[in-house]
Amino acid sequence: MDKLALLSQISLFEELSREELLRINQISEMRSVKKGTIILSPDNPINALLLLKKGQVRLFRMNEEGKQFTLDILVDGNIFGETSTISLTDDQTYAEAMTDTCICTLSHSDYEQFIKQNPLVALKLIDILSSRLKDFYGLSEKIALSGIKHRLLYLLLMLSQKTGRRKQNWQTIEMKLTHQDLANMIGATRETTSSIMSQLKKEGYIQKKTVLSIDADRTQEFLKNP
Repeated sequence: MDKLALLSQISLFEELSREELLRINQISEMRSVKKGTIILSPDNPINALLLLKKGQVRLFRMNEEGKQFTLDILVDGNIFGETSTISLTDDQTYAEAMTDTCICTLSHSDYEQFIKQNPLVALKLIDILSSRLKDFYGLSEKIALSGIKHRLLYLLLMLSQKTGRRKQNWQTIEMKLTHQDLANMIGATRETTSSIMSQLKKEGYIQKKTVLSIDADRTQEFLKNP
């Protein structure tokens, strides 16, 4: 696997020169993790930034009863983890590999030194944080104020905007997701989520051929209504 080529696809580094990417390549450690592996947790924190080069990672929290709530799902090119000066998760967050995944670890000290020499990377991190917060607050508002159908359509539209490809009014969702994954993100049961997914298919909001797709235009119009 070409580590340098994968690094160039990470959104944080997409505007860096080859020389700068080579520097990241030298100071970072690449590893592969199997599907189902817990990459970080409250019991196993990592004081580093983790670069998701290939795969899919779920960020979630867990209450005292063991119930999980999914905060976000990341795909190729994303970044997570925390250091003493930047936090893309927190000390109560779990990160689980949803597929076989390739990640690169950038230690706190190496990251600090690198952004001093490349301030544009720090600005890019601010953009990533701002985008994550916007998505989180938007979903939180839907969960608090809307019915399950609204929540689910909002989530599917958000995921399609993060990962999908557009063809006319249809937009794909390029993620591997179960109904339980979706339920964990909207505060619903798997049974209710499955029922609403079937309803959305019958009503023409979503379809599945090779991948799940959503009628983005119609969904946006529906979500304008309270």
